[in-house]
Amino acid sequence: MSNVRVKSRLKRWERRVLVGALGGVAGLAVAGLVGRVNRRSGGLALLREWFDHPLLFGTLMLPLLFVALVLATWPVWLRSVLGVVTVVLGLATVPFWLFSDHRATTSDEAAPGRPDRRVVVVEGHAMIDPLYWVYVEEGEGLARRRWEVAFLNGDWNGLNEVAWDGPDRLRLVVDHRPHLIGIAEGGRPERAPIQWG
Repeated sequence: MSNVRVKSRLKRWERRVLVGALGGVAGLAVAGLVGRVNRRSGGLALLREWFDHPLLFGTLMLPLLFVALVLATWPVWLRSVLGVVTVVLGLATVPFWLFSDHRATTSDEAAPGRPDRRVVVVEGHAMIDPLYWVYVEEGEGLARRRWEVAFLNGDWNGLNEVAWDGPDRLRLVVDHRPHLIGIAEGGRPERAPIQWG
């Protein structure tokens, strides 16, 4: 096989890898955008769960960008500078992985007589402070929407109870003080999300 043919095949292989790497970066960027859009109150819960992972997607993008830089036909000095920036960004994600808040659902209760409507409590932490998010989810499957009801910093406020006070009303007890929150049709709370702390 001639040298020219080998070089031609190698160039085609490099182009395919370059297009694949750039396609992977674009796919991760679009997935992250879909997750961010659905993170808002009232967004589609399933898309948020699947795609709202900016740290993970950002970290996965870095090696793909590095591969694209190695295979790009830009001048060597430009590829070297961008490669160093990519490596530094990769190393900078380490503290975020170490100290990112790992959230977990600690309560998930259906409304009385409404199996399609649930109150969900998610716990996480900011360094050592416990954090609580209270959501109402309504719907099934891909159409399930998540509405933010409250956020609490447990270092300042204690979340004593979250329970249904009927199919259309939540009862939150914060620092031993009850708060009643009406839930409209579609799962939207009748008041803006409450922020404690």
